Amino acid sequence: MENDLLKLYDDFTLGVAAYQRIAPNKFKIYYINKVGVLLDNFDLNHLGKYLHDIYPELIAFGLIEQLEEVFLKNEEMTIPFRAYEKPDGKILYRANKLKKIGNDLILNIYNDESETYSYIRDMKNNNQRLNKALDMISHDIRGQVTTSLGLIELLKQEFDDTNDVDASLRIIQRNMENIDFKIHALVHLLFEKTDNITDIKNWESHHNT
Repeated sequence: MENDLLKLYDDFTLGVAAYQRIAPNKFKIYYINKVGVLLDNFDLNHLGKYLHDIYPELIAFGLIEQLEEVFLKNEEMTIPFRAYEKPDGKILYRANKLKKIGNDLILNIYNDESETYSYIRDMKNNNQRLNKALDMISHDIRGQVTTSLGLIELLKQEFDDTNDVDASLRIIQRNMENIDFKIHALVHLLFEKTDNITDIKNWESHHNT
C-alpha cells in the first residue's frame, strides 16, 4: 500500500524521498522521486543504503534526529528554511516537511531554497546601500537649504556691491537645482521599484560634481 502511495509522487514538482526506519536513528533510503534525484544528484544505486552513510552532513543538519522524532510521535513536522554544508563545501538551503506513512516509513517532501536565499541576501545588500544613499541625500539637502536660507537673510540687507548680490543668487540657484534633482531622485528610488541600484550610482555621480 505504501508503494502505491509513493508512486503518486514520481512526477511531483518537489523533491520527495522515503526513509525506512531500521533501528533508533538509523534510516535506509527507500524511495526518491525524479526531482529528488536532480536536487540531490542522487545515485539510484544508493537505494537501500543508510541515509547517514550517503549523506553524513545530515547528522549535523539535524535531519536524522527529526526523522526519529516523527517516527516516535507519529506527528507531521515542518522544517523551515535552513542551511547545511555538503562535504565539498557547498552550502544548500532546504525546507523540509516530514510525515510518517505506514509502520516504518518517513516521507520527506523538500525543495532547494538556495535561489530564494540568494535573492533575500541581495535584497538586504541593496537595502543597505539604499539606506546609506537616502541618509546622504537627506544630509546634503539640509546643508544646502541652510546655506540658501542664510544667503537670503543677507540679501534682505543692503549690499553696496552688486557683484555680491549676483554671486549669492548664483549660489542659491545652484543649491535649489541640486535640491530639485535630489528630491526627484529620492522619489524615483522610493516609488519606481527598480531592480537595481543604478539610480543611486547616478545620484552619487551628481553629488560628487
